Amino acid sequence: MKTLGTWACAAALALSSCESATVKDADAGAGASDDLATTPVKSTHKIYVFDTIGFTRLDANGFAPGFNLDHKVSDASDDGTCDQADFTAPDGTPGIDNQFATLVPLIEATGISAVETLLQASIETGGILLLFELDGLDDLVNDPQVSVRVRAAFGTPLLGTNGKLLTDQTFHVSPRDPDVNGGNAVIKDGWLTAGPFDINLPVEVFGIDYTLEARGTLVKFHIVDDERIDQGILGAGITISSIMALAEKAAAGQGDILPIVTSLVNGKGDLAKNATTGACDQMSAALQFTGVAAFFFPADVTATGG
Repeated sequence: MKTLGTWACAAALALSSCESATVKDADAGAGASDDLATTPVKSTHKIYVFDTIGFTRLDANGFAPGFNLDHKVSDASDDGTCDQADFTAPDGTPGIDNQFATLVPLIEATGISAVETLLQASIETGGILLLFELDGLDDLVNDPQVSVRVRAAFGTPLLGTNGKLLTDQTFHVSPRDPDVNGGNAVIKDGWLTAGPFDINLPVEVFGIDYTLEARGTLVKFHIVDDERIDQGILGAGITISSIMALAEKAAAGQGDILPIVTSLVNGKGDLAKNATTGACDQMSAALQFTGVAAFFFPADVTATGG
């Protein structure tokens, strides 16, 4: 399996950054597309693989896409969030937890902003293939109960003329497949929402495996049709310990990664306050994505029981 290209990606994968999004949040965000999916579902089982992936920024007005992960609205005096204020979504909804969005300008200042290109390239070479597997899917527009699992695959994807993954490709189940149950999701007006759930996200850089621990994960995406999803957002509290573990492992080959990551992460935790240390053990972040229909090789599914 091909992988990403520079140590910078390892640092930013630990931290996350990408172009701003107007993704609809489970609690807030842009309105759903008027062109709701109308294609009948051919099967009660669907798999969508990410064909674009990135992390969200604050927009020009200081608004942030994401989720209200802790179900409250906090200002800078909230001791429970380690004095980190929440953000407001583009539609005006308060309480958005996305502290990582504030780090993007700092990441760009360190000269590692090329990670956005490298992160996308990792999909196109098969370095990162994350998927949503849906079962019990009866309708693409409105369905009160859909089972969602988060999976990982590997293989070298075929790309279209636009450089993105072609639809309906078949992949192998990854040995690092998290196979996490996202619970019972709901589809309303073409938008699927799922969570919360915990997941250890597999990351591979230069053939080295890393793991980011995402806690209290919430997901929402728009089902365009039987072949595509878009405007996806995945929000979670990323454990500070897994960010630092990734940085330390990456620093074995590039020693200057660790101080960069340490300086960026220090004091940015806003979730899961530790009663013993008084520090917040997680930092909120939001990932944006789109996806296309895909399949697993039947033999792999049988072998893994998936």
